[in-house]
Amino acid sequence: MSSYLVLARKYRPKQFSDIVGQLSVVKTLVNAIKLDRTHQAYVFSGSRGIGKTSIARIFSKALRCENRIEKDGLLYSCDQCSDCIEIAAGNSVNVMEIDGASNNGVDSVREIREGAKFLPSSGKYKIYIIDEVHMLSTAAFNALLKTLEEPPEHVVFIFATTESHKIPETILGRCQRFDFKRVTVAQITDRMKEVLIAEKIQAEDAALNLIARAAEGSMRDALSILDQVISFSGMKITAQAVRESVGLIGTELILALVSKILERDAKGALGVAQQAFNQGVDLKVLMKMVIEMVHALILIQVGVEKPETHFNDDELAQIAKLKVLRALEENELIFQVFHHGLDLLSRAAQPKLVLDLLIVKTALAEEIVRIDEVSSSDRGSPRPTPTPAVIQSAPAVVKEVVKEIEALREKIAVPPVFESPAPPKEVFSGPKFGEKKQDTTEAVPAAPTLKSNRPKTWEGFIELCFEHKPVLAVILESVVEWTLPVKAGDNLKLGFREKDLPKTEQLQQKAFREQFALVTEAHFGFKAPLEIFFSKNEGESMAEKTIRTQRVVREEKMKTILANNVIQEAKSLFGVDLQIELSESADGKST
Repeated sequence: MSSYLVLARKYRPKQFSDIVGQLSVVKTLVNAIKLDRTHQAYVFSGSRGIGKTSIARIFSKALRCENRIEKDGLLYSCDQCSDCIEIAAGNSVNVMEIDGASNNGVDSVREIREGAKFLPSSGKYKIYIIDEVHMLSTAAFNALLKTLEEPPEHVVFIFATTESHKIPETILGRCQRFDFKRVTVAQITDRMKEVLIAEKIQAEDAALNLIARAAEGSMRDALSILDQVISFSGMKITAQAVRESVGLIGTELILALVSKILERDAKGALGVAQQAFNQGVDLKVLMKMVIEMVHALILIQVGVEKPETHFNDDELAQIAKLKVLRALEENELIFQVFHHGLDLLSRAAQPKLVLDLLIVKTALAEEIVRIDEVSSSDRGSPRPTPTPAVIQSAPAVVKEVVKEIEALREKIAVPPVFESPAPPKEVFSGPKFGEKKQDTTEAVPAAPTLKSNRPKTWEGFIELCFEHKPVLAVILESVVEWTLPVKAGDNLKLGFREKDLPKTEQLQQKAFREQFALVTEAHFGFKAPLEIFFSKNEGESMAEKTIRTQRVVREEKMKTILANNVIQEAKSLFGVDLQIELSESADGKST
């Protein structure tokens, strides 16, 4: 039987000083032991392979070891006493490691509760380490809650999880929580160099950088990949050996693919993708690296000098050269296309076909300019000087979209609906309906005689008011029932709802009465006294009808525009929903 021990286990941290990338966590735990301020329960949260369980074991050893020493601000267990040996071997009766995934029922938690009542066989603390604690059932969490509320003084719980959001708030509220960070590429690389020196194996820096990036922040994954590469290449590791053994991709290939896409060379980009496919590259990994590179390019374009990415300085310098190929807005859309396509590729029966389609869509996507620039240039007006992010030539697809929208707008145009001006800022106060009050409003000088050629209808009367007396028109728009005069001597009867009482009070003031008489005589050809009454009619007023009509017209316009073939093609091109906003211009047209 082989006695070989994999690197991830052989070089697993045994002391706080061995921990990589979790300095703040280590410092807090060490100080808690020094100051004798150990908490009853801890939650260690973070992604896989970053040291949660290792730190739990080291912390447990430091708590129970009677021979621990302090050096350079850290605590070191002796690793020689029975407690240290048993904890390292995983068979201590006072430090119990429990897998929450396979012991997730309420019965398992009841056993923990019963065992927690008894004192440790030796030492001060009995410690329970529950890994993947988020896998416990709701009933199990409820059973554990009582123990956390009133824990025995000798018990310490350490909960490790990759999904802390699944732990009930009632549990989290009784624990000290530590969020572990992903280990950086530089930290992983340095640790691998230490391991390779101990193993007496040579490795290229580029090879270690590839492995560190592939580990995605997990120290354990990095050592596992390193183990695999050593088995493939022997005592000397090269970047090419890493790519061949693990299927990792070099930055040169990704840079070539992204360059071809940004240069709109779809055929060349497909050739690079085919080359990667022939080499056995994982297409999902390929797309992730494309997304990372486009992300780095966007950060560079917005002015970030040295983005926090997996790429080294030389690679970032190469990426920076690509920023002249496409505008920032286009790179953002390319990022979205690949990001949305990643899930589709993961579920596709033929992922290569999906990748090819995404490459073609992004490589052949038209240039992006502002619609108002295209529209103004089409009308013959001077076009503003484009910013560096805007391409000078108007793209065909955008022009087509604008022209289609203009045509649709003309087709579905409706007669203008009267728009009410904003109500006057001044607040009029007057007597309640039927009461008399001294009129304090100064008379408004009579305007010149008005002439009206509009139909003798209520709508025509409102039109005339809006043309000459807009404030009066705003008041009359609230009328819900009316009787028009037919001959001289007839009254013009206007019915308001009770909620519009303030407007009836305004209408009785001298200034508005004179305006009303002037417009009435001009419209009907004779004087018609005003008669106001309260109507029970719950129908629409002219103002409400105007608002409803405008809303319906806008909704129909939007439906027609979104259903257009050009808009649908644009949505398909970028794989995202388009945000289109209609606004009313001074001439009443939607833009």
